[in-house]
Amino acid sequence: MLPSTKVLDELGEAIRTGTVTPADWALFDELSREWWRTLNSIETEIKNLFSGSDFNIASRMKNFGTLREKLRRTTLKLSEVRDIIGCRVVVLNQNEDQDLVVRRITESIQAEKFKIIDRRINSNHGYRAVHIELRIDRIRLEIQVRTAIQDLWASTSEAFGELVGRGVRYGKEIEFERFSARERILILQIETG
Repeated sequence: MLPSTKVLDELGEAIRTGTVTPADWALFDELSREWWRTLNSIETEIKNLFSGSDFNIASRMKNFGTLREKLRRTTLKLSEVRDIIGCRVVVLNQNEDQDLVVRRITESIQAEKFKIIDRRINSNHGYRAVHIELRIDRIRLEIQVRTAIQDLWASTSEAFGELVGRGVRYGKEIEFERFSARERILILQIETG
């Protein structure tokens, strides 16, 4: 059972500010177990929904470090973070398959609330996909539906972000001071195509 929104947000503030107490760690551990249970259930439901397809279906949970980074990078409270847990469905073909998968998920999965964000229309620094935000038993999660090309772009962008600084995926400048002059030239060549 999830704690109140107030308790979640207090934990989020402790994570954001680096003032996590032993009691906060215990709560985070308890939440992590609950998030994993929900994630495993949703992933199984999606795999059953698309059994026999050649879609690539995977799931993940943000670790403490990436959650802290998100809380520091944004003004979100912990209770508002929608992608602590999430699944990804990668379809092989174009937008029609993507739309069909989104429709089947929203028609089949029992959730308190759905919200569809179509990043094909409003891309985020080049990132494109359809995101389905859900709330199940007060737990927020996100299902990303991508085409194979969109997934390749996102994976490449993430790898590039790990190399030059994760902020580049969110519109921040590349942290050039970390690199030699030769590396800087190569990065600029990659960035400009």
